[in-house]
Amino acid sequence: MSVSTPSRPIVDLSAHRARRDPVRTRERLIAAGTDLFAQHGLHEVTSAGVARHAGVATGTFYLHFPDKLALFRTIVFDGLAELRARQDAAGAQQPRGTAEELRARLATFLEFAEEKRALMRVLFARSAEAAGIADEIVAALAPGVERRYVALRAAGRLPAGVSPAVAAQARAAAVVRIAAWWTEDPARATRREVIDTLVALDPAAFAPSVTP
Repeated sequence: MSVSTPSRPIVDLSAHRARRDPVRTRERLIAAGTDLFAQHGLHEVTSAGVARHAGVATGTFYLHFPDKLALFRTIVFDGLAELRARQDAAGAQQPRGTAEELRARLATFLEFAEEKRALMRVLFARSAEAAGIADEIVAALAPGVERRYVALRAAGRLPAGVSPAVAAQARAAAVVRIAAWWTEDPARATRREVIDTLVALDPAAFAPSVTP
């Protein structure tokens, strides 16, 4: 006479591992989301698809993010924070408010773009517009630009009547648009051409140097 043993519930090992190492799991979800958003855009990606791409259960996704838009925003604003930190570090090595500082910041921007192409497609492609956060991206970039223009005005290198705040908004919006355009197809212009053009079109380029 055989004795049946009680069946054991199926254990979700991926969920168990996720609870054991939540930091690593979050990093995997962010990496998977970056990859999928870059390839397919916001609307074509699902939370379940991100979880599957990360190798975890769908329920595990919701332990870290309430929905895919929350993941998208995390990717965007973490990426922007890293970009700003790199640009600030590069700019700090040059005299404040000079063309050299601008060139260093732009070079860092494009190096970042080449290093993190998937992230750049998420940051600056049409997905950001679809998520309704394109204006937030400009707002996040503008303060650093405005500080530079304030320094330029103090040095007498900003044309008369130019508002640092207005110039910063215009500049940040233009850089976001150019980044989207260039990231879609870097063959459209060389990195040097992009930098040289943006430096030449800087408002400070239209004002003569002031010799102390």
